[in-house]
Amino acid sequence: MKRYLFTLALPLILIFLAQGKSYGQYYNTLYWLQGIPQSTYSNPALMPQASIFIGMPGLSSIYAGVGNSGFALRDILRKDGNDEFYWDEDHLLSKLGKHEYMDGDASLEVLSFGFRAKRNYLTFSLTDHAGARFGYPHDFLLLLFKGNDQFMQENRPGNFDGLGFDYAHYREYAMSFSREITDRFYAGIRLKALHGLSSVWFERSDLSLKTAPDTYDLLLDAKLLVNISSPLPFSPLDSLDEDFEFDPDIYDYMTNTGNLGGGIDFGLSFKATDNLTLAFSANDLGTIHWKQGVENFEMQGEFEFEGIELEEFFSGDEEEGDAFDNLLDSLKSVFDISESNRSFRQVLPAKLYASVAYDLSPRHKLALLNRTEIYKGQWYPSFTLSYNVKPIHAFSLALSYSVIHWNYTNLGVGFNLNLGPLQLYLVSNNFFGAIQPHTLQATTLHAGLNWVFSYRPRKEQVAPMFSW
Repeated sequence: MKRYLFTLALPLILIFLAQGKSYGQYYNTLYWLQGIPQSTYSNPALMPQASIFIGMPGLSSIYAGVGNSGFALRDILRKDGNDEFYWDEDHLLSKLGKHEYMDGDASLEVLSFGFRAKRNYLTFSLTDHAGARFGYPHDFLLLLFKGNDQFMQENRPGNFDGLGFDYAHYREYAMSFSREITDRFYAGIRLKALHGLSSVWFERSDLSLKTAPDTYDLLLDAKLLVNISSPLPFSPLDSLDEDFEFDPDIYDYMTNTGNLGGGIDFGLSFKATDNLTLAFSANDLGTIHWKQGVENFEMQGEFEFEGIELEEFFSGDEEEGDAFDNLLDSLKSVFDISESNRSFRQVLPAKLYASVAYDLSPRHKLALLNRTEIYKGQWYPSFTLSYNVKPIHAFSLALSYSVIHWNYTNLGVGFNLNLGPLQLYLVSNNFFGAIQPHTLQATTLHAGLNWVFSYRPRKEQVAPMFSW
């Protein structure tokens, strides 16, 4: 078990030690900030304004984000008529769809550069990505809050299909090519070579829970398939009673080249009129083939569970015994668990972007963006309205309002400031969550430093600030 803590924590530790693309990057506010070269991550057709850029090694793009598609803290911690807080489990349950997820992701760009060649633009980047998701169905929280009585009252079993955990840490080598085909039409493509480092993937998670009408015992029917790629072998049940020690070699872990994959992004941008621009892109269309350090755990069977007292479950009292170990011993004896070492392919969650932008003037832009992420057959849309302004040549600002996970309290801000050739930028899709964290369902922070040279002369760079 300790080994997995290392596997999950290592990429995040490395990122934050470096002053830190994984599963769920939200580039909503960044999309039309073309003064920042990293804006092309959302659409490779949107060319950077700098003729040449060089990312500050290890500092050019530092990204972190968290999200919960199901609820915010305010959905369960509510106020009554006397302005006092109380727990409202029913309101939280009413907010949930059939399947929801929590996610966290981070990325660190190690190296990047790009340059313009006449009507073309070429970029290269090397980035470490780490991300995790916990998928939970509505019935999972229903069981936690209401117990198994609820399923008996509704005369149905609890459905926990989709309950599981996915995690991946991989390195991405990306090269993009964009071209100004005409004065109004741009196209771009980004090719990615992916190098997997570690993964946990619940490929199949079919779970149902029935309650015996007389004894209230629980009958769990489970069919699970969990794939793991990790630096060290591990048997999740056989070694629970052992003092498992390891001495991981971080260099071997980071240079492991046994898990290869590929991906592609493509984008289009069309200037329909002098003021109206349409843009579309599809990102992270790809897979990773995990072959090294692979273990597969397949479990199926039925398990009758009488329940345990929570106080006993969390107690370390040796006289009362370890309830958790007893439960695992029972699971081991009842379920048919098979272990194998088959390679597996993990599909990256695809992201689709569609946007329309209107130039109010050469320096002022309004834009509407739809971002949709596809994860395990479910579509998760978000919508962003942004206002971009460039008051001076060396400074750009974006203000945004987003609906993410059907949460309506997402105010974003982003800017880039050029101090000579040195550019610094900071973008967040929801800074409002830092002010009122009880409203938070998703937030991101994206910052970096670039060297930028020779901005391409354009009319908007010389237009008056208030030229409408």
